[in-house]
Amino acid sequence: MIDPIRNDIFEDANGVKIAVKQTYPPNALGVRLVEYKNLSDSNLRFMPIEQFLECFRLVDNFGTTDTFVKVVMQKAEPPPAGEPESEEPPSAKPEDDEAIKPAQADELRSAAPTRSS
Repeated sequence: MIDPIRNDIFEDANGVKIAVKQTYPPNALGVRLVEYKNLSDSNLRFMPIEQFLECFRLVDNFGTTDTFVKVVMQKAEPPPAGEPESEEPPSAKPEDDEAIKPAQADELRSAAPTRSS
């Protein structure tokens, strides 16, 4: 069987799905533990890895559906060699986005002072 790793989704005989949080290295007695939680609640549970593999079967890996990983990988890709890198994105115009218009400035000045005790 495959050893469980972080974000693996397992299922027991009753169809209850769990997610592996982490696996621990062998302790002084040589027992390796798996930390996991049911997808239906947030309680962390621990079980020896041998017993865990007897009770659960691998269903999926959450990392395959994690969109954050894909975004990070897209940002990590280098730009094509033909295009030089620009220092500032063309859409960033601080004078349009960050400038306070006169009407906004009047609203800020006309706000009632607050009392702090």
